[in-house]
Amino acid sequence: AVVFLIDTPFVKQQRKIKGSEVVSWSKGVLGVAQKPVVISGPSGVGKGTLIAKLMKEYPSKFGFSVSHTTRSPRVKEIDGVHYHFAGRSKMEQDISEGEFLEFAHVHGNLYGTSIEAVESVTDEGKRCILDIDVQGARSVRASSLEAIFIFVCPPSFEELEKRLRARGTETEEQIQKRLRNARAELDQSNSPGLFDHLLVNDNLEACYENLKKLLSLDDDHKDSDGCFIEDGKATACYSIMSKTESEVFLQSETGEVVKAAANLLAVDLSSLTGGAPGRTRGLKIHSINSI
Repeated sequence: AVVFLIDTPFVKQQRKIKGSEVVSWSKGVLGVAQKPVVISGPSGVGKGTLIAKLMKEYPSKFGFSVSHTTRSPRVKEIDGVHYHFAGRSKMEQDISEGEFLEFAHVHGNLYGTSIEAVESVTDEGKRCILDIDVQGARSVRASSLEAIFIFVCPPSFEELEKRLRARGTETEEQIQKRLRNARAELDQSNSPGLFDHLLVNDNLEACYENLKKLLSLDDDHKDSDGCFIEDGKATACYSIMSKTESEVFLQSETGEVVKAAANLLAVDLSSLTGGAPGRTRGLKIHSINSI
C-alpha cells in the first residue's frame, strides 16, 4: 500500500514545516484490491457453517467488519472490538450522508455496517466477509462499495424445512416465521443484478469447494486480485511533486520504498477507483528516473 498524507492533522503540521500547500489525504492500494464478499441465504441453509470453514482454513485471508450500534456497551465489551458504539444523532447523520452500507432498527437501537469498517479490514490485508440478509445485500449493492454477492440456497424448500426442524432450537411459531422469511428471500434471490452467484448447498463439502473456486482460492499462494498490502501496513509514504491531466508524480518522503520500486513514481489518474473516504483503490504506478 502507498499512503498519501495530505491535510490531516499530521499534514497540517507538515505544511508548516515544509511551507507548501497540501489539500487532502488518501491511502492508495496498488492494483485492484480484493473485493469484500457478501454472503446471504435463508436461515438453516448452512451459510454460517460455510463461513466458519472458510475462516478456519484461511484465518489470515478473511475478516469480519466491526458493526456500529447506538446501544450502550455491555460488561467487558470494548469499543472498536465488539462494536463501534455511537451516539444516535451522529450515526443517523452518517447514515443520511451515505457512509453506511446497511442498517436496521432492532429493539429501539440502530445497528449497521459502515463503509469505513469494511475498508478497515482491507487495510489489515484481509478480505472482508459480510453475512447479511437479502435486504442488507440490496443496500450494499446500491452503495459505492464494490463487492462479490453470493446467495446460498437449499436444494429444495422441503429440505430447508427439514434442516430447520432437525436443529431443535426453535418453537413451531419460530420455525414458521423463519420459513416465511426464507420463502421471501428465495424469491428475491433471483432479482436481476442483485447476486453474482447462486450456490446450492446440497452437499456441504461440495458447496464449500465451489465457494473457494468462486473466491479464487485454488492457488493458496496467488493474490488473484493483485493487491500488494503487506501485513496491512503501508510500505511507503510519498508526497506529490507535480501533476498533469493524466498523471501525478510522487517522491518518497521517508526513503523507504516498496521492493523493486523507485524514489520517484508516476500514478495513472485513469486507474483510480473509490473506496471508503480517504482511500483510493486500483492504483497503476510506474517508477520513473526523472520528471
